[in-house]
Amino acid sequence: MALIKKNIWAAFYLTATIWLVFFGAATFVSYQTVYEEYTSEQKRLMALTANSIQSILRQYEVLLDLVAKEVIAYGNLADKETIQNVMDSVVEVDNSMLGVGLFLPHGDVYVASSGVKLPPSFNILSQPENRESFQQTLESNKMVLGRTYQSDVLNSVVFPLRKSVVDQDGNVLFVLSTVINIPKGFRFFFEGESNQNNSNLYLYRDSDRYFQIVLSHHEIDSNIYRYQIPQATFDQAFRKLEKKKGLSIKDIKTNELEVITTSVQPGQTSQAVSRYLPKYDLWAELKLNNRHVMSLFLKELQVLIGIFSGSLLLIYLLFRGIATNEKRIKNALEHQANHDYLTTLNNRFYLDQQLSLMKTDSLYYLIFIDLDNFKAINDGYGHEVGDKVLRLVARRLQSLVNPDDVLVRYSGDEFIIVVFNQDENNINLFCKAIQNDLALPAQIGDYRFVLSASIGIAAFPEDGQDLDELKRYADLAMYEAKKTRNTITFFREDFKQAYQYRAQMEQELKKALLQNEIYMMYQPQIRRDGSSFGVEALVRWENKLLGFVPPDKFIAVAESCGLMLPIGEFIIDQTFTDMTEVQKETGLPVTVSINISVRQFQHNEFFDRLIELMEKHSFIHVELVLEVTENLFIDDVIGIQNLMKKIREKGIRISLDDFGTGYSSLNLLNQLPIDELKIDKSFVDDITTNSNTLAMVEGIIAIARRLNITTVVEGVETDEQRQILADLQCDIFQGYHFSKPLKIDDLKAFMTSNTHLLQGDNNASS
Repeated sequence: MALIKKNIWAAFYLTATIWLVFFGAATFVSYQTVYEEYTSEQKRLMALTANSIQSILRQYEVLLDLVAKEVIAYGNLADKETIQNVMDSVVEVDNSMLGVGLFLPHGDVYVASSGVKLPPSFNILSQPENRESFQQTLESNKMVLGRTYQSDVLNSVVFPLRKSVVDQDGNVLFVLSTVINIPKGFRFFFEGESNQNNSNLYLYRDSDRYFQIVLSHHEIDSNIYRYQIPQATFDQAFRKLEKKKGLSIKDIKTNELEVITTSVQPGQTSQAVSRYLPKYDLWAELKLNNRHVMSLFLKELQVLIGIFSGSLLLIYLLFRGIATNEKRIKNALEHQANHDYLTTLNNRFYLDQQLSLMKTDSLYYLIFIDLDNFKAINDGYGHEVGDKVLRLVARRLQSLVNPDDVLVRYSGDEFIIVVFNQDENNINLFCKAIQNDLALPAQIGDYRFVLSASIGIAAFPEDGQDLDELKRYADLAMYEAKKTRNTITFFREDFKQAYQYRAQMEQELKKALLQNEIYMMYQPQIRRDGSSFGVEALVRWENKLLGFVPPDKFIAVAESCGLMLPIGEFIIDQTFTDMTEVQKETGLPVTVSINISVRQFQHNEFFDRLIELMEKHSFIHVELVLEVTENLFIDDVIGIQNLMKKIREKGIRISLDDFGTGYSSLNLLNQLPIDELKIDKSFVDDITTNSNTLAMVEGIIAIARRLNITTVVEGVETDEQRQILADLQCDIFQGYHFSKPLKIDDLKAFMTSNTHLLQGDNNASS
């Protein structure tokens, strides 16, 4: 909706789209209606055609019966001439019959009509096209349809019809066979309704899936009668129908239904109306004429297009009127968006736009101007006077810049000027001219002011490669100038040393794992009663260029540049390797605490990968503690709760690190499954001298004991601190009083020589 409000043409396009959707729906409905009417008509035509075909075939069967009666009436098969005359009379009556033949049961021809020239030794069983249907005729008392084929004798495509004649005992006396000229025998198809629809009719045999009759308005290749429809094609034609309407082939045959199926004809897939003719075991298929459907539909579509186009034109004219008015409003709004309302100068949005469109080879200086002590004018004389001063400054700056320069009011009392094609000396002179002009007395009503400005300058591309970088560096230079006020300062390399150092650290950190620069150290943790021993795993980085980099510096860089995940996995993997080795060599039980970063803990594969590494190192005899900070719970407490529960189910403990330095710590203790609290070193440093600190630590330990949470205190550096914390019932100590962080070999030596480091002291104190 916001887009529509901003651009009336979006509303028009939306309206036109909706109208187009309606048009599309109407078009679809129209096409469906045309299609349904056409298919209904074709089904009706199929019913008529099927009846006509069956009627014609019955006529041929009657003719064969008449010939049989005549032959039997003469009672003497030896009189071939008489039989031939009977056959000729039948052929003369129906010119679609190309000939009639009488065959003996073993297949030899006995006599044929005079128009058929067969060799005396002709046997019908020797012909593959006729053998099966002739044998079927011997076993049937009905007329049998033979396979349609190209006859070399008649030099045409013939459709054989055969019927056996039996004696009183059921023995076959002879077989009468006739061949039909298909176009003449089924001429009704070319003269009736099917001719008007330009349809093509295909009849094929259900028994062997060869085409029986092809009635087409186009020339037909006789080879089609040699084509056997694949069983898979036949099954596929009816499968969709069975899925869609639940009609099986058996249902269609039994009820003689006209149905829409996929055509079984060779060539491009299309739809057809099909019906089964049970008396003659034939399938009739009337291929649907998509072109005819489309021509009918296009007539309907012309009307729809006329209505749609006229309506859309009216809508367009309406929206064009609205758009004209909107354009005037838009121009006004664009001016407001790109200009500062107070000074009418361009604003920061305009600056971003202009510089983003510039070529990368353009050279320019970005001058950042900040009025000195302008807050005093606002506070002392009021904002109305301050606004007038800003408008005066804007006019003075406008009088100094060239037409090609970009002058913007950036914010408050800050202005930016982008100057093109000048050197540093000219820029310096230009900035001095600005300061001199601003120093001229400014009369605002009854008040007279003398203004000054601190100016910072950065050059593109020498100092920065993009606008944000330039603004940052010019801002740094301006704040440097602010130290003495009314000063011009060009950005220098030492201003961005911090940026460069961080960037260099990031680059070196990317190579640190590959170069084996990151390693682990372990600081011992001792229980108050000396009953067990643990360590905290601490990561260290020693770089050839940067030297030793403290974790509090490089961890933040790793978090920001996406390296924390591989580093975090290294920490876990290496710690598991070292601790497994320590336990094997010392035989002492060890608890190990590993710090997990926020980004690492929140990664969706953290848990699975942690379990994989534990299984890899068989890390089950060493108690594992994961240390997390309060920052982890800022965004998604519920999600973190679920993950922590899964971790605890694996026997892994959770420690809340730096407790008391974050937010709502007590609330976290109540909500989260915390096993251990780690009291930050900042509380320990002055616990011997500050009663408030002592009271806070005492309170934290007391709350933890009530919640059955183990307390760990870090940064214990003196025996006095240890004794006070022991008296407060703190559970675990860690700090330089016991040991500094140790490498793996030093840790082994420490463990074997300091197993009961606190045992004697605690017994003495208790």
